[in-house]
Amino acid sequence: MKETPGVFPRPYAEVRIDVVPETDIPHVRYTSGLYVVDEVFLQGRLIGRYWSSSGGIRPDMHFRWSNWYTEVGPLLPADAFVLAMEGRFLSGGWRWQGAEETPDPSGFRGEGRPVRHAVVHLVRADRSLAVDVHTRIDGSPFMIRWLEIINRGDAATAISAVFPWSGLVWSHRYRENTPAGVPTPFEIAYTHRFEPGEEGDIWWEPLHPGTKIVDGGHQGRSGWGRPAFLLRNRANGETLWGELGWSGNWRMELTSRQDEKQDEARLTFRIGPDSADPALRVLDPGETVCTPAVHLALFREPLDACAQAAHEHVRHVVMPAQLPGLNQRVEANHRGYICDRESEAGIKREIDIAAEVGAETFVIDAGWYGSEPNIWHRNVGDWFAGSWLPNRVEPIREHARSKGLLFGLWVEIESIGQRARLRTEHPDWVLTRDGQPVGKGFGAGRALDLSKPEVLAWIESQIVRIIEQYDLDLFRIDYNTTVFEGGNRVYQGFVENTLWRHCEGLYAIFDRVRARFPDVIFENCAAGGGRLDWEILRRFQITEISDHMRAPRGLLILNGVTFSLPPEVCLRIFGTETGEHTLDGDLDYQLRTVILCHPILRGISPTLEELNPVFRERICHALDLYKDFIRPLLPDCRVYHHTGFLPLFEQAPWCVLEYASADRSRAVMGLFRTADIGDEAIVVHPRGLNQGRTYRVSFDNAGETATIAGRDLVRDGIRISLPARLTSELLLFESV
Repeated sequence: MKETPGVFPRPYAEVRIDVVPETDIPHVRYTSGLYVVDEVFLQGRLIGRYWSSSGGIRPDMHFRWSNWYTEVGPLLPADAFVLAMEGRFLSGGWRWQGAEETPDPSGFRGEGRPVRHAVVHLVRADRSLAVDVHTRIDGSPFMIRWLEIINRGDAATAISAVFPWSGLVWSHRYRENTPAGVPTPFEIAYTHRFEPGEEGDIWWEPLHPGTKIVDGGHQGRSGWGRPAFLLRNRANGETLWGELGWSGNWRMELTSRQDEKQDEARLTFRIGPDSADPALRVLDPGETVCTPAVHLALFREPLDACAQAAHEHVRHVVMPAQLPGLNQRVEANHRGYICDRESEAGIKREIDIAAEVGAETFVIDAGWYGSEPNIWHRNVGDWFAGSWLPNRVEPIREHARSKGLLFGLWVEIESIGQRARLRTEHPDWVLTRDGQPVGKGFGAGRALDLSKPEVLAWIESQIVRIIEQYDLDLFRIDYNTTVFEGGNRVYQGFVENTLWRHCEGLYAIFDRVRARFPDVIFENCAAGGGRLDWEILRRFQITEISDHMRAPRGLLILNGVTFSLPPEVCLRIFGTETGEHTLDGDLDYQLRTVILCHPILRGISPTLEELNPVFRERICHALDLYKDFIRPLLPDCRVYHHTGFLPLFEQAPWCVLEYASADRSRAVMGLFRTADIGDEAIVVHPRGLNQGRTYRVSFDNAGETATIAGRDLVRDGIRISLPARLTSELLLFESV
């Protein structure tokens, strides 16, 4: 993948549907850029024959020599999907009904791309169940796969397990090509931790022979550990990137096999939703359901090039387009000094402070609604202004707009608090598991049951009412309730987990609401980054990536998450909402962490009179840099992680991030001293510059500039010294 200007260089997409020569085997080949996936239907199975990152088409004779076409069937565990119905895995036994290209029904964006969409139609021998295998390609490195499962029988049936995309990734000789001392050619990187404040904790680990299972922590959501993986092959240099678009519990399995006698190593994978109950989803007679989508890309490129391709995919296919003129505006909200002590005067005072330092949007966060006492987490569900706001929200909104700020509201729409009037009116709406309210401690009995149509209808009506009544510019959703295994119910004779229906219902609501309010910004949060999967993000322009703001972990979270998500959609917090302020880092360190993404301010000063003028000047300086230099290059910037993966709970001396414009005319680099170990100086070589240009380099700490040839910057680098821990430097590069 050449790093040239434009979204996807030389996009090319092709679907071939035919039969393998000299056989009677149906065959489908997908080509997207240089990424090739080749599948055949053989003895009742849809099988992946090979994946290629180099665009080449492999001869069929290679597979005949590998005994692929024998009476006993394929020797490799290469099924392209895995499905179990009513506890029985349906491996084999399918009949080929044909394949075709159709207009893309997925709803993914695809402006200016050669989008191709193919469907393989399979049916069981008794024709009671059918599966349509959908594959979407658009010339980029990412393909998207999902299944439609159709109950053609006269009785209800149930999905017990489903992995929408699975199969053999690699099978080859390995000893002569694997680095000396490396016991296995295969490695995996994923977010290893699953608790709040642990987002982006990613690193490589070897995949030894056997099966590695990652179950996502069973938080009842996609979680602070994302449903995604990177598989690296140390023998051939390829990387497989997989993302499951799913906001419930999930599971991935990676099986490595090494045959030392035959000098052969193999790796298979599968990823999909998970359930603690016998039924993931019940299908009524005649009903069709779509599985979550899996996004896969195969690379033979450095890790940052893979991340850049992921960013392009998220920007232009997954997430909604940013609203013109409203993208990446500096936010502020009141969660600093008046948490659970909200008043009209207090919130207006927060607006004045936000406007003073250069914020552009103000959001009333948790605590504006419900009955006394105004404790935010106990009142959720009653989405009307509390008695502590006797004039409701409108005067606050108008005050924000009089200061030139957009206005938004926070809502935790999927939850129901202990003191909510809604709980008294509809106790049957509380999510239950085996008849008991779901949750523990803070979250006990706090979740609404979105498997109930009446609950979904109420949620949608409340969102519409709130946006219309308060004339919102921004709608901020949160989800602080952990439901673990999720709820369950007995339906059509099956014990059905309700997480699938929860996700289906939530997605559909926001699809309709966003279509109804196309000029409203929709912002995602889930106790920080508790839902960062690519399916929930299809409905939101911005997402909170963590509630943890303290240094150095807050910066390392940004470093880790931006391997998958582009920085401009990632909200990061500056302020006083959380404790441990001794670990903030110096002021510039804190500010530079947030201006390298999408800044949100929470708690600047108790009052305008108490706003330290030196403190104010540094905030204004940072936000001016963000607005004037950083924000303009963010929408198509190339991100370079100079210090690679940085595990959250291992000390590393430096974290260095560089963002460069697609045309290489501008770049920004943040250098952060994250631990008092190692050398106090570092030499950095910019990666996003053009060696044939000359650049004006600004050193923000000293306020100095130098004019340096791009060739010299790339070849010789720049030496930066930061003797003190939790300090930083910001470099700006601009072509002259």
